[in-house]
Amino acid sequence: MSRNFDSSQLTSRKQERAIAGSFLAQVVTAPGVTCMRGSKPMLGIQDSSIMAYVKSGGMTEYTRFPTCVGISPGCPCVGVNASVSTSPFVPAIPGQVTGITFTVGSVVVSWNAPTTGAGPFTYRVTPYLNGTALPSVKTSATTYHFNNLEEWKPYTFTVCAINKSGDGPNQVTPYFIAPPADLSLILSGVSTPHNPLSSLQYIMNTGLDYVLQYIAAANLGPTKGSRFMYLWITSVIGAWNWVASDSRISGTHDAWNWDTKTSHPFTGLSADNDRVIWLTCVMDYLNPLLVPGTYQSIYNCSTDVVARVKQEGEWDTWTTAWQTWHNYRANDGSVAASTQQPTDSANWNETLIVDGVTVNNISAYPAPQHWTRLTVQGKKQGYLTYNWDNVLSTCLTASDETDIQNSVAPAIGAARDLEIDEVKTIAANLSDYQKMVAEFWAGGPGTVAPPQMCIWLWKEYMRSQDAITPATLMFSLQDLGIHMFEGGRVTWRLKAVHMEDRPIQEIRRRYTGQAIQSWNGTVDGAQWVPYQTANFVTPPFADFPSGHSHFSKAFALTMNKWFGDNIVKNEVYYDLETLFCPMFKANQTAYYGDFMVDPGTSTVQPGVAPHSHVTISFNTWDDMADSAGMSRLYGGIHALSAHHNSQTVAVEVDGYINSTWNIRA
Repeated sequence: MSRNFDSSQLTSRKQERAIAGSFLAQVVTAPGVTCMRGSKPMLGIQDSSIMAYVKSGGMTEYTRFPTCVGISPGCPCVGVNASVSTSPFVPAIPGQVTGITFTVGSVVVSWNAPTTGAGPFTYRVTPYLNGTALPSVKTSATTYHFNNLEEWKPYTFTVCAINKSGDGPNQVTPYFIAPPADLSLILSGVSTPHNPLSSLQYIMNTGLDYVLQYIAAANLGPTKGSRFMYLWITSVIGAWNWVASDSRISGTHDAWNWDTKTSHPFTGLSADNDRVIWLTCVMDYLNPLLVPGTYQSIYNCSTDVVARVKQEGEWDTWTTAWQTWHNYRANDGSVAASTQQPTDSANWNETLIVDGVTVNNISAYPAPQHWTRLTVQGKKQGYLTYNWDNVLSTCLTASDETDIQNSVAPAIGAARDLEIDEVKTIAANLSDYQKMVAEFWAGGPGTVAPPQMCIWLWKEYMRSQDAITPATLMFSLQDLGIHMFEGGRVTWRLKAVHMEDRPIQEIRRRYTGQAIQSWNGTVDGAQWVPYQTANFVTPPFADFPSGHSHFSKAFALTMNKWFGDNIVKNEVYYDLETLFCPMFKANQTAYYGDFMVDPGTSTVQPGVAPHSHVTISFNTWDDMADSAGMSRLYGGIHALSAHHNSQTVAVEVDGYINSTWNIRA
């Protein structure tokens, strides 16, 4: 095919090429060789000419090489300087800084220099307080110590490298909660006594953040997650108790002697300071051992101060005792209980396919009202930690657990039909508020499970309180950790005993072929699904009793014991709120116990629900427990007897824990 060329187009191309290189000064690189370098426009090129080609995009047709910045591959440097033409080309301007970390003490922000671009570099660091930019600072070092940050407020930072060629890209950090000033002073090694409470609150908050993020990322679920959290909590609180002046536990429990302490307790004006430093050392020791992944300390304390504190606290003696205890707990039966499946259960070889099309003949199953695993998005469920009650208890005897088992039972016959119909009716009439409550407490994949949700709620409450003691802070967490772990054991024992089917199975069994109303419109009973995300549908374990109801009731009982029935509603910046519930796209600042859900942020009906702002608010710990339990009815995955009986069991287990551990509030 012939082509016609307009000579004016060739002239235009030559002009574009000239303009593309016009910012580059001509320099001699070798005898007789000229190369375009630098950024100074050549004489004779008018701004108006440049702008016309910039606007038209013509200048993008040409390559400016990073080191040689020739205007085309035919730059005279090619062949003269081989490093210029060999990929990858090294930019003249700095690359992005990497490895930004935060430490508490002499340094707050630090980073690694860029690996591209020619030094020397200076760095511009810009702090943002809750998203609002504050004045930037410049430094030639790769660290900067910010003073006068507002305590407990969220900060992010941008860091960029600068050299003579220009500014590199900004590296934006995750948010960082500013530490209390007392903690930085204590870590500097001052002997002047400081109130340890805010420092301890901060250390525990950051430690729990690290553990909760791991549990969510590893998707440990309620049982394995509650055990992991119990191990971490008992390790940390046991280490605190080793040097504490105010202990709330005595005697030996779960093979740890709480009366054993350092023979050289911290004394003098700096005793509280030393206990704070001790706890930072404990975090830096335990986190790498217990939590898989790469741990980096955020605590910056001089080595001589750390050495002194460890020596006075008899560090080696404590670590030896802890390792013995940890070895004992490592053989508690959890490994086997993590993998066992109910292969001998009646419906193990059956499955309920949830695809919007398949109609399962549930009545033909060997036991139509026993738990049957689902197949969701082509994946067949297993059973999550079927024999979890085989994991060694911290305080319950076999007789205790038998008594608990005999005290409750699921609804059967007409009573079961009635409560399933109640779930169906609730699903057909869900309000925006009920939907958001169901999602608020869901604890599905990618977030923390119910026991860790309770730990998160405890953590946030501790951050909002200034009228508690270090002993209350520490030992209330130990109390809660025991309740969550034992709650998982007992609840899963009852699930395995009864193997009750979930509402999705019951409704489909009874209403196949009938048009019924639900939250997603009129559906055939054979295709009814609960108000859950499409990749979740229903948890992979039996209905009776409800884990949510047990964990949340145990949480309420513990908080009532330590802090009274009513929630003290101080303002708090929620930390890791998105880990608690994916409806929250960012951390909120609110009075503790109040949560605002924005329109359209539902994960089940994104863009649809809620239609307007919904506020979820709690004034008592029992309010929280009842809301969490009922959320499973709103979500269509539990019936009422599972909720009520689980709360009953939680009260019974609480009594056993209090009478054996006897943790004094």
